[in-house]
Amino acid sequence: MKIGLDVDSLTIKSGGIGRYAVNLINHIAKILLNEGQNEIFIFFHHSFDRDLIHKHSHLKFIDKYTNIKSNVLRKGIFLPFSIRRLNIDLFHGLDHIGIPFLYKNKRCKYAVTIHDLIPRIYPSKFTKKHRLVQNTLLPHILRKADKIIVDSNSTKNDIIKFYPRYEDKIKVIYLGVESHFFPRSSQEIEKVLNKYNFNFKYFLFLGTVEPRKNIVRVVDAFIRLKQEENIEHKLVIIGRKGWLYKEILEKISKTPFSHDIVFSDFMIDDDLPFLYSGAEIFLYPSLYEGFGLPVLEAMSCGSPVITSNLSSLPEVAGDAAILVDPMNVEEIVQAMEKLVRDRELRKELKRKSLERAKFFSWEMAAKETLRLYEDILG
Repeated sequence: MKIGLDVDSLTIKSGGIGRYAVNLINHIAKILLNEGQNEIFIFFHHSFDRDLIHKHSHLKFIDKYTNIKSNVLRKGIFLPFSIRRLNIDLFHGLDHIGIPFLYKNKRCKYAVTIHDLIPRIYPSKFTKKHRLVQNTLLPHILRKADKIIVDSNSTKNDIIKFYPRYEDKIKVIYLGVESHFFPRSSQEIEKVLNKYNFNFKYFLFLGTVEPRKNIVRVVDAFIRLKQEENIEHKLVIIGRKGWLYKEILEKISKTPFSHDIVFSDFMIDDDLPFLYSGAEIFLYPSLYEGFGLPVLEAMSCGSPVITSNLSSLPEVAGDAAILVDPMNVEEIVQAMEKLVRDRELRKELKRKSLERAKFFSWEMAAKETLRLYEDILG
């Protein structure tokens, strides 16, 4: 079997889509390593750290099959010729513009992963160009795909709502969590936090700084708690700068407790488990997620989680987190106050979180994906 995988998403490895690409490829390659007669072709245009992909003899990298910079033109026009030239049996696009959408090679089967429909559901949170590209191309991609993989039942339901004719093509395959996300000892946590001068109690938010992540309401809730309860904690916000980030950071700088809010757009990936483990509360009341990988990572490290009761987040968190209306600052404040005051509740959520996290694994995701490949190929 010759499998083609599009990994343009690896240019944003720090985000959820990049983590998905890295972990899925590595676990698929590991499973297929001893089966023989299998080749995996990694298609990419942008440069990325190839060390992210574990070395296997049956992995072949297809670098810049065209010099065209436009992602739309590459996938729509030039990618099908490379697929045909290499006799690919199945091609899997790991993001929504990941497969050819104009011309389909009849010999090759297509799978595509749709992580979310955020531009369709929250159009005001994206540029006009981004909305136009997704809303125009997505129907063509869904039609060309033999199977559609989604990260959650929430995203499945969103696709059915807007594109009901493709319901029978959809398969839910949950994401996993990397093995280095597990609870760390207080000594280990202190050693890593000292690198960043985090010598204080803190609540943690981790995610792209953009309106959809609801950071402004997180900050509002934190300020309310500081004012009402005089807590000693700081709020740590870790995330790369995204769409409309300037307005969010400006809001933070003008708050009366700005000195208690720590922002960083950089964190060494290997240090994240220690940061999660050291947090008194992990805050993630996002307005919409296709999955919500940071919630799973935090639970795997035993951090008490407050997250949204919307989209995929209740599906991921189960009963191992406090769910709040992300539009209601008062609910977020009450949840934070409850966890700060109640040590036993924090311990209970830690126990539930660790149990819940066992339900998700990249090995399981890879096995389910390979079974889907076999179903497609018959």
